Amino acid sequence: MRNKIFISHATPDDNDFTKWLALKLIGLGYEVWCDILFLDKGADFWSNIEKEIRENTCKFLIVSSSYSNQREGVLKELAVAAKVKKQLRDKTFIIPLAIDENLSYDDINIDIVRLNAIDFKKSWANGLRDLLETLEKQSIPKYSPDPTRSNKLYQQIFLFDKGVIEKEEVYDSNWFSITSFPNELRFHNFDWRLPKRFDVRDLPFPAIRFKNYLCTFAWEYDFMEQLPKTAAYSGSDSIRIPTQDVLFGNYDTDFIRNFECQRLIVQLTNKAFELQMLQNKGLREYEMSNKLAFWFEKGKLEKDKINGTLMVGKQKEKNWHFGISGATKLYPFPVLMVSSHIFFTKDGKSLIESKSIQHSSRRRQGKNWWNDTWRSKLLSFANYLSEGNDTFYLEVGSEEKILISNQPLQFKGKFSYIIPENGTMQEEADLENFNEFENFDEDGYEENTELE
Repeated sequence: MRNKIFISHATPDDNDFTKWLALKLIGLGYEVWCDILFLDKGADFWSNIEKEIRENTCKFLIVSSSYSNQREGVLKELAVAAKVKKQLRDKTFIIPLAIDENLSYDDINIDIVRLNAIDFKKSWANGLRDLLETLEKQSIPKYSPDPTRSNKLYQQIFLFDKGVIEKEEVYDSNWFSITSFPNELRFHNFDWRLPKRFDVRDLPFPAIRFKNYLCTFAWEYDFMEQLPKTAAYSGSDSIRIPTQDVLFGNYDTDFIRNFECQRLIVQLTNKAFELQMLQNKGLREYEMSNKLAFWFEKGKLEKDKINGTLMVGKQKEKNWHFGISGATKLYPFPVLMVSSHIFFTKDGKSLIESKSIQHSSRRRQGKNWWNDTWRSKLLSFANYLSEGNDTFYLEVGSEEKILISNQPLQFKGKFSYIIPENGTMQEEADLENFNEFENFDEDGYEENTELE
């Protein structure tokens, strides 16, 4: 009986979309077949697929992307579907699902370019709505909607080895303690000595305009080279506020409130972190919505590693680069929160401009990185910043530094989780690609991509 919707897709590149769509359709009552849900290990891959398409499929959905468009396995499935389409004399047997904005019309496979594709590129939800309308119009058989069916499948297939267990465990956070600030937060009354259009970001140390003052941790004489008119400035005209008073909430005056001082300390520390990364560490920057992230270009480190931990690797024709961003937090105690990122280049130096390619590549690479992988890379990065010492520092003046521990704060949890066996994700991908017309090495990560 032909009652199944077959979903053809590129593995593992289009797996996320295919899982989402398959489980949605199953929950709505449709019978669905796709390899990531129903193909058992050890099964005769191609014979199962061919049988499903020839005997059980009522509609053949092909996920159209730049990956599937060239994948030999998908093209063979499409060839079988084209034969069934002729046998059934069903012009709408094959339904393309367009999910990739980077796939131009001219590059779409000739066998599907003339078919009306359902657009999932801008919104999966809108694409699903249009697909359901199409299936309804063509009277595709289905049962009463039952979300528990798709939920059970998800639990059995994707969460079978990822359960939570009751076990006390020590965890590393991404909070690095700020062990000391300069003694004073200084407000230099430079007033007319500051040119109106002068950009304080050009100063050698972090500074922020506040009223007619320049707020900074640095001494007044640290800026004479960039601001020549300050050469005759008297330090007695500066307002000096004990940093500890601000941190403990004990400073409030008509000139400035305590919360404003705390905000300025956060901003100055963030600026110091960015300056340190750019000027002293030779890192490349990536501009995010409200902060900068920093990453290593290929060849910057010996063998692209820090203490044996890979910081730059390969993903097919692209390079991935581990990076970090920092944000200061004063409550409940002063810390630098360091977030981890992955960025991608073609040549190891120039970032890929497309945000959609960055996003999809990041999801694919990060899928195989468990907590211990992220942890080892973050700790190695911190060790690089501290040059093997217990702390690293941010220069905020010629004589002033902010010291930060190179070890993250730890906390205890009452629960843990079952860590999947090494290579579990890779094995899943192996299974999905295990067929006579494609091998995994061509489809998955390149061999010299290392996971610590």
